[in-house]
Amino acid sequence: MRVLEFFKMKRWSGFVAGSLTGIAAALSCLAAEKVMGASGGFESCVSILVSLFNLDISRTVYFIRVKPPVADYQTLQFIGMIAGAFLAAKFSGDFKLRWFPDKVWLPLFGASRVKRLTALFFGCVLLQIGASIAGGCTSGLGITGVFLLSPAGLLFITGVFSAGIITALLIYGRKY
Repeated sequence: MRVLEFFKMKRWSGFVAGSLTGIAAALSCLAAEKVMGASGGFESCVSILVSLFNLDISRTVYFIRVKPPVADYQTLQFIGMIAGAFLAAKFSGDFKLRWFPDKVWLPLFGASRVKRLTALFFGCVLLQIGASIAGGCTSGLGITGVFLLSPAGLLFITGVFSAGIITALLIYGRKY
């Protein structure tokens, strides 16, 4: 299989994707001496936007000392993940804009776009708050933390899987 054909595949083996993610985490630690993580990059992007628009919250201690408006390693990594996901979808021919996941969302929650966007917004807010409290996100704590055998990473990934299983059972039952 040629390299370009490989990138056009619609579904990748979990073993291949997981192995490549592990290699990326190792290279990030070895070559750049930085850990992988998306939540820090997201916070940096927010900090940059807040300072660009000169909002009052840009003068808070958090945006001055903890996350100043600087494009750092995690910011570039965050932008790279978005660009990589877009390119992967384009190469595989799966890219399309849509409002609802057809088979899952509609039967359970209906067709309201407002409900969908509200759930999306509050889910993202909760995810970011959780990542801030935990000291990292799934990529930072879950991948790099486990890769480095960090107790916080192991505890975090155990909690993520446990909460995911419980949430899926509560929302979807045994329908899917």
